[in-house]
Amino acid sequence: MNLKQSNIHTVLWALRSCKTSTTKALAQMTGLSFATVGNILNALVETGEVLLGEQVASAGGRPSQTYTFHAEFAHILAVSARVQHGEHTIQACVGNLYGEVVWEIRQSFDTIRLASLEEMVEASMQQYPTIRLLSVALPGVEHSGRILLNDYEELVGVPFQEHFQEKYGLPVILENDVNAAVMGHCRAAEPSSVTVGIYFPQTFPPGAGIMINGSILKGARGFAGEVALLDLGIDWLAVDYGNPEEVGSAITRLIGMLCGILNPDQVVLYGEFFSPAVVESIHRSIPVLAVRYIFPSLNYTADLNADIIGGLMELAISAYCKNNFNVKQAMI
Repeated sequence: MNLKQSNIHTVLWALRSCKTSTTKALAQMTGLSFATVGNILNALVETGEVLLGEQVASAGGRPSQTYTFHAEFAHILAVSARVQHGEHTIQACVGNLYGEVVWEIRQSFDTIRLASLEEMVEASMQQYPTIRLLSVALPGVEHSGRILLNDYEELVGVPFQEHFQEKYGLPVILENDVNAAVMGHCRAAEPSSVTVGIYFPQTFPPGAGIMINGSILKGARGFAGEVALLDLGIDWLAVDYGNPEEVGSAITRLIGMLCGILNPDQVVLYGEFFSPAVVESIHRSIPVLAVRYIFPSLNYTADLNADIIGGLMELAISAYCKNNFNVKQAMI
């Protein structure tokens, strides 16, 4: 990115942060000259990335023109595939450049295949041709854009990122579903140094996402968070999730193991079975005083999908901003 591109980028995303502003205010915010900011804003109005707003009174002079960040200039697509209420479901959400969902579609399939995901992407792009980036969350392990391990066997080994980039001509972000959920949760929650999210789909073993000081821990090969690999003596597919004592004891053992490895200050538990009896069993099963002392605060929620979509939007907006997809248009 050259100096001119950098200045355009700085002005555009400074305007996004305050939604509406004037040339003078943006010059003060960015440290650029009044003339430079004015020229950039004029160019961005021509491309449509910035909208002219109202004129507002200024002290001792003529009214100042306001400018508004055009959040609907381009859109991002967040796609999540997972089991919901016993069904294999794909949810596709179109978001504007503030990450606000403006349209969504949800559909169940007999299983999740590449063609299932393509169907949802194409339906979304038909509704919003202005989609500029695709962000996808899947259960399992991805590394360098390739799916190494997945709940859906037909996706294993697929060069997912490359396939979708070539097919639709869009930048593609691929993320583990629980990693995305932890990002989404932390975006709206109180800051913490170490947050772990654990999802219990019941039909598959649990998986975890780990965020340390604002960054997701993926590990050398992307397997960080694959808690089913921990030797706890638990067959997660045989656990009776309707039995509070059995499931509560299993979850407490898992969290206790994570306490000794990561020492998280909060753990988010995602699942559809967290009744008051299960919650009580988890707390009653904390084994010894030492573990009880370092046991993290627990947050129970059945709404994994809201956090996944929030995390995917966050990833996509960050990538859109970083890669500056439309700056070249403003330079023409």
